[in-house]
Amino acid sequence: MAANSSISLTSLDFDTIKNTFKSYLRGQDRFKDYDFDGSNMAVLLDLLAYNTFHQGFYLNMVGNEMFMDSAVLRDSVVSHAKELNYVPRSFKSAEAIINLTITSQNVNTTSLTIPKGYTFSSNFFNQLYTFSVAENITVNGFGTFNIPNLKIYEGIYLKDTYVYASGNNQRNLISNKNVDISSLSVTVIEDTGATIHTYTRASSLFNLDSSSKIYFVQGAESDSYEIVFGDGITGRKPKENSVVVIEYRISNGELPNGCNSFIPDTTIDGQNDIVVVTESPANAGSISESIESIKFNAPRYFTTQERAVTTEDYETLLKINFPEVNAVTAFGGEDLDPPQYGKVFIAVDLVDVDGLPDIKRTEYFRFLRPRSPVTIEPVFVNPEYT
Repeated sequence: MAANSSISLTSLDFDTIKNTFKSYLRGQDRFKDYDFDGSNMAVLLDLLAYNTFHQGFYLNMVGNEMFMDSAVLRDSVVSHAKELNYVPRSFKSAEAIINLTITSQNVNTTSLTIPKGYTFSSNFFNQLYTFSVAENITVNGFGTFNIPNLKIYEGIYLKDTYVYASGNNQRNLISNKNVDISSLSVTVIEDTGATIHTYTRASSLFNLDSSSKIYFVQGAESDSYEIVFGDGITGRKPKENSVVVIEYRISNGELPNGCNSFIPDTTIDGQNDIVVVTESPANAGSISESIESIKFNAPRYFTTQERAVTTEDYETLLKINFPEVNAVTAFGGEDLDPPQYGKVFIAVDLVDVDGLPDIKRTEYFRFLRPRSPVTIEPVFVNPEYT
C-alpha cells in the first residue's frame, strides 16, 4: 500500500479503521466505482479492519503491561515490583495466644515436648479452623506443666521438595498460593543425607559472603512465590543434586479472625489431660496483597531501603509488613513541647482493635529498632480519635 495522507493512524476503533480503508480505496482509480458496502469487498474490508483492530488492541495492552502504573495483570505488577526488591505480602495466618496446662498421669515426668505443627481446632460460625504451634517447645516441670502466652497460628504445615540442579534453570516454586511466607523453613540435605543445612531468609545483600546460608523470596507468576539461593559468591550455593525441603504454613486469611475457643486435636507427648485457656482471640489474619496495594507500596518501600530514617519510613514499613495496621502516624520528638530529641513517636490504629495491645507494641518495636538509626528510639503512643 502506497503512502496516503487520508489514512488515520491515531484511531483504533473498528468502524474508523474500516472507513479509512474505504477512503483509501475510493481514491484509487481501479476501485473508485466499487460499492464497498454491498459487495464482497465489504467482507474483505471487515477482515482487514478486524485484524488491524485486534493487533492494535493487543499491542496497546502489551504496552500497558510494560509499566507498573498502567499494568492490569497481577503477574506484570509482581514482576515490576521484583525490580524494586519488593515482595508482595502473602496470606498471613491469624494468631491467638493461649495458656496451656498439661497434667501428666505420671508424677515423675519432668519434661515434655510440644512438637512443631501440633494442632488445635476452633469452631467459628460453624466453620472449623486448625491452629498450629510454630516451633518445638520443651517444658520442664514435675507432673504439671504450664505454658503461658503460647502463640498458635491458623493453618497447617506443608512441604515442597526439589532436587537442586543449577544447570537447567530449575525454579524452587512454592506450590500452594495460600502460603504465609513468614513461616518459611528451608533445609538443604547434601551428601545423601550426611549433611543437613538450615538456610535463613535474607532481604538484602548486606554482610553476605560465599558461606552465608541464606535464601531469598520473590514473587512469581500465578500468585505464587519462589525461593532463590545464592550464587556461591553472594550466599552459599547448594551442592548439585542436593535435596531442598521447603516447609511452610498455609492460611485462610482473615476468616479465622475472632476464633476464641481451642481444643487440642491429639495428646501431647502421650498426655491427654490438657486445659486450654484463651488469653487473646485470633486476629491479624489477612489475604494476599492486592494489585492496587502493590502499586502503591512498592515504590515507597524502595525509597526506604529497609531503613527507618524519616517519619514516612516508619509509617511505610509498618503498613507494608503488618496488614492488620489500619492507619499509622509518626512524628519526631522535636515537634513536641517541650521537645524530646532522639525519639520518634508512633501512633498505630489496628483493624477491629481498640488501642494498641502490649504484645503488638513489643512486636512492632522489635521490628523497627534494628532499622532505626542508633540514636533514635521508636516510642509507641496511644492514638487519639477525632
